[in-house]
Amino acid sequence: MTTTSELRQITAEALKVGTTAGGNVFAARTWPTWSGSYPIIWVHSPAEDKESLGRQGGPQFTVTATIRISARIQLKALPKNAAAAAMILALEEIQRQIERALINFPPLMSRLQQFPFIRSEMVESDEGDQNLGELVMDVGMEFYQGPEDFYLLEGPLVPELFDPAAEVAGVQPIVPLEGLSVTNDLLNVVDSTGTYADPPFPDSVIPAPRTVGPDGRSEGGLSFEFPQE
Repeated sequence: MTTTSELRQITAEALKVGTTAGGNVFAARTWPTWSGSYPIIWVHSPAEDKESLGRQGGPQFTVTATIRISARIQLKALPKNAAAAAMILALEEIQRQIERALINFPPLMSRLQQFPFIRSEMVESDEGDQNLGELVMDVGMEFYQGPEDFYLLEGPLVPELFDPAAEVAGVQPIVPLEGLSVTNDLLNVVDSTGTYADPPFPDSVIPAPRTVGPDGRSEGGLSFEFPQE
């Protein structure tokens, strides 16, 4: 069963590994004794909406949880209000980090149907000798709950403990695709008697003599390289 509480905790784990806040990410059950370093991110879940899928059968809902992510950044004041421009860039950068961290985190995405909305608001304050900026993002996370999520099983009711760290253990980082190669060993281009070492598709080669391919040769291909940021 997917719950808003689980999504909030998994979101925090995603932001720990996917943003510059690192260990300065805290969910509702881990409000910090804060070290004073920036950036810092708080994650909580102020709202949840359940929309029924119909009157027939058992209770079924499309659930939309609102996960609120509050990120704060501090910059030193600079002459001619230069820190204000730097603050906007810093807030925009952590906004992109948060979006990428969530969308590329398999333990979270496997529980969701979609992100129905992402709403962001930035606030800046230049009072004193430090510039403070805050990014508040409300991320809608849509998932399904059905009868199996509500019916009580026989026996004593024991709360199921959820360990977000265990959920994300062993998750492999997503590596950007750097290139793609396509090799053709065609059906209609054939050497009727030839035998070739190291064919590109050894399990598909038709033994000689043959009237159709694949014959074990590479008759053509393409290679693509994708630029990285």
